[in-house]
Amino acid sequence: MIILNSKDLEEVLTPEVSINAIKDAFSFYSSGKIIQPQRQVLTIKGNWWGIMPSYTDFSFVTKIVNVIPSNKERNLPSVQGVVILMSPDTGEPLAIIEGSTLTAIRTASASVLSTELALKRRSIGTLGVIGAGMEARYHLKIALKYFSVSKVLISARKNHYQLAKEFGGEAVELEKLLRESEVIYATTSSDKPVVLGKFLSEDFHVSSIGAHTPNAREIDDETIKKAKTYFVDSIQAVLNETGDFIQPKNLGILPKNVYEIGEIINKGISIERPSIFKTVGIASQDNLTAYVAYNEAIKKGIGIQVFL
Repeated sequence: MIILNSKDLEEVLTPEVSINAIKDAFSFYSSGKIIQPQRQVLTIKGNWWGIMPSYTDFSFVTKIVNVIPSNKERNLPSVQGVVILMSPDTGEPLAIIEGSTLTAIRTASASVLSTELALKRRSIGTLGVIGAGMEARYHLKIALKYFSVSKVLISARKNHYQLAKEFGGEAVELEKLLRESEVIYATTSSDKPVVLGKFLSEDFHVSSIGAHTPNAREIDDETIKKAKTYFVDSIQAVLNETGDFIQPKNLGILPKNVYEIGEIINKGISIERPSIFKTVGIASQDNLTAYVAYNEAIKKGIGIQVFL
């Protein structure tokens, strides 16, 4: 068994590797090649916790993950977690993997994949990132290595000046970001919309990774009404977990084109823009990413060997 820490994951999960793993994860999910029971969600001391099991013919994975917003005051990532990879054949533990970084990489890879599918190219004019936490950082890390990006705008309540300096972007007010960005990544813990349709151009792609409860929103109704395609990681998951899908569905304002991203991949569906991708995160992403990370680490001799 090996242990993979954050540094190990960054070394083995290059953008090409992680995005291909996520593409397979969504394809497997929508074609029924992966079994993932609905995750168990707990509220512990007022914070969200999830237990996410899944298995394929070649991998069993369980992730325990939480979102602790007050960790920002402790200088800790707001998302904490651990991933356990086991063999479905022998039952052996194969790897224990640091969950915060794996979650950030697989989530950012999903946003980047959605962008490539929506734009049908590997270049972005102006990329806008809303938020300045760990997820925002990994979205920038992966997107800027995978795409040719002309300009980066970053907006957040705080720390976006530092993030902009780190990635060669510009720290701006939210309205400017929304008006000028071709692609927008919403990576916030806000429960009120930060993607406001009245400011958006007529051609945009939005990937939203926040708003994990039925009452929370990152995307407002006007944005939904402008979109021609709304695609998601899992119809079942977004129907249960996010106000960004539940509320506009109840209002009858979802666009006619609503898909799972795995369906788009498997059937070669062409996405009409403006487009929205909503991801709440599903276990298949963790499964395939953990499995690929493990195999890459074994090939490269990375990680700490532990003998039980």
